[in-house]
Amino acid sequence: APTSSHPRPAASCMIQSTTEAAAAVQEDVASNAGDRDILIRAARGEQVDRTPVWLMRQAGRYMSAFRQYSDKYPFRERSETPSMAIELSLQCHRAYGMDGIIMFSDILTPLPTLGIEFDVVKGIGPVISTEVRNDEDVAKLADVADVDFDKTLPFIKEILGSLS
Repeated sequence: APTSSHPRPAASCMIQSTTEAAAAVQEDVASNAGDRDILIRAARGEQVDRTPVWLMRQAGRYMSAFRQYSDKYPFRERSETPSMAIELSLQCHRAYGMDGIIMFSDILTPLPTLGIEFDVVKGIGPVISTEVRNDEDVAKLADVADVDFDKTLPFIKEILGSLS
């Protein structure tokens, strides 16, 4: 079984607040302080003592702690609630001691700021409910140049700030 210097939480552990999530990130960083930036250093072409490890994963397929969230909360609630998104982002890191953390989110997350509603339906995948079929539909959408993403997606900044 994989080993890690990070203590593993009980499988049923669910972080309830952003403050607790931020504390969990700081604990992870402190316990692995010497390697904190190994992935970034390697990406810059700097010499590192070992090959850094990170992975994209479909955690719902193999992590029971992850499935506890997906069984209880819809996707957008999980990805747009900082405490949940931070916890889900950290689960793989805690379990396997990865050098990089992939933020729990979806590439479609910015769409509602433009006027395109979506959800990720369990067993189906992404479902876009706003029809965009012609130039008139496109003209109804918000102009990306006018969108204040910090204001319309404040959870992204909070999640990334806690994970960094």
